[in-house]
Amino acid sequence: MAQQTASLRTRRRGKELEDALYDATLAELAAVGYGELTMEGIAARARTGKAALYRRWSCKHDLVHATLQYALPPLPEPRSDRSARENLLAIFATHSDVVAGKTDFPGLRTINQLLHEPELRAIFADAVVGPRLRITEAVLHAGVASGELDAAMLTPYTAWVGTALINQQVLLTGSPPTKRQLAHIVDTVIAKSTCE
Repeated sequence: MAQQTASLRTRRRGKELEDALYDATLAELAAVGYGELTMEGIAARARTGKAALYRRWSCKHDLVHATLQYALPPLPEPRSDRSARENLLAIFATHSDVVAGKTDFPGLRTINQLLHEPELRAIFADAVVGPRLRITEAVLHAGVASGELDAAMLTPYTAWVGTALINQQVLLTGSPPTKRQLAHIVDTVIAKSTCE
């Protein structure tokens, strides 16, 4: 039995081992939350030794940061052949899937636990919120450049509205917006920005 455990611990290397460590971290986060998360628990779940973790990350904070980046699905690239509305709909649909737990990224329940940790809140802002705001702003500015949106109607908060409404719906109802509701959210974002 000990020989079998030893062979399990040495069989995986490189990307295969790192992926197993990320998957174990995500599973442990969902099972015990960040507060109870330990390097020992992650190593046990990944069926490896703690040394495999500490060679890559000095603490659980660094490991969770790397895991969140690993699990976060890529944002859809805005397409020049689409309207601002269509591009925003694709971005918001992806965000809705993330916070609803439909991807490998932890759902909003786990994210809420992470937001109570100041360092992880900063990581979430940097890894999740920041890129979504930047791409949303880019779509809005492209809509202005194409004449689809009115620059005078954009505010510093326009890019925040869509994801905030999605987050609120998931928090209050436990369910992500439907396609129709996502369309209403997009229309809310651009309603006052549309050129007459």
